Amino acid sequence: MERRRVLAVLAILFFLGVPSPALPASEVYFSPAGNIRQRLLAAIRDARETVDVAVYHITSFELADALAAAKARGVRILVLTDREKLRTGGAAYRILERHRIPVRGLGSAEASLMHHKFAVFDGKLLATGSYNWTQSAERANYENLVVLTDSETVARFTREFERLWRKAGQ
Repeated sequence: MERRRVLAVLAILFFLGVPSPALPASEVYFSPAGNIRQRLLAAIRDARETVDVAVYHITSFELADALAAAKARGVRILVLTDREKLRTGGAAYRILERHRIPVRGLGSAEASLMHHKFAVFDGKLLATGSYNWTQSAERANYENLVVLTDSETVARFTREFERLWRKAGQ
């Protein structure tokens, strides 16, 4: 009921021409069963220009399908993952490949892992934390996701993604 009231107030303010309130500075989610995947799906669905994903591993068909749908809408999608996980593949990676989503691997057995877990949406929203984009992360693992809109923090993660993307392409 509370959510319905908030939405009604926001709708009234919108129609009156009152500027919309700023997004919250942060949102925090926990798994298992804490709706992390739903929040990521919403961020992917709401993206209009870019989604840059840097995660250790992807096995979630739902997230891979959402990225494919975003690409079909014209959103530029880039995925950076661990080289070894990419090499061993899996159905989620095949979804990305089938939809021609660029995926690069970083790291090796002899060197360090690509162990980041973050995504930047339209250069404005950052999702980061321990959450792996895997089937078990939502149902079984104790993980977290923090969503931030602070422009400097988002910019720093964007620069890190760009640096790693270039490195993975060498």
